[in-house]
Amino acid sequence: MIGGVVHRILKVPGVWLLMSLSIFCGIFLIAFSLWIKPYLNGQQALSLGIYDESLESFAMAEQRFQSFEMARQFFPDAYMATLANQFYMLYQLDDYDALLEKAASSPVLAPIHFWTGCALFRRAGQTTEVQEQIVWLERAAGEFHSVLELDSGNWDAKYNYELSRRLIEELKDEDETPPQMLELLLPKPRQGEQNFRQTG
Repeated sequence: MIGGVVHRILKVPGVWLLMSLSIFCGIFLIAFSLWIKPYLNGQQALSLGIYDESLESFAMAEQRFQSFEMARQFFPDAYMATLANQFYMLYQLDDYDALLEKAASSPVLAPIHFWTGCALFRRAGQTTEVQEQIVWLERAAGEFHSVLELDSGNWDAKYNYELSRRLIEELKDEDETPPQMLELLLPKPRQGEQNFRQTG
């Protein structure tokens, strides 16, 4: 009796199509969950503060997005988070060289400009030569200004831009670095505290 019911159902027009679509959707979801796993691993490691592991996972996720343009179009927020979070972690790890090198070939995104500006600002504090400090700070101010062009409501970027400009003027006027000013950059993470506005 059950076999007869199944036989009649299978004869209904469109049933085979629905079954095929269901199977296809199931396979797609399984494949997608495997494909997106590096991104999810990166988010999890980031939330736990395991920056090295998170950075590695997001780098792998970025490679997958780069090799599959349709994924970047369908999941733009995840792709942008993949990039932005790498910049955040490079900054937290004080790897300014890698951050600045990556920024040179990255798309135009407000978080990328923000963390690039922060890295350039920190570079100004790593030298005692006034003219070098001015150069680094001017580049940092340019990055913060780029953030504001993309996201005018970003108060951290606005504060950092004004701070950079003020430091440049003081350096030009006094020919000496006000060291306490170099500690005022936002955000200022404390030991064991994450105050980054996580993307994604």
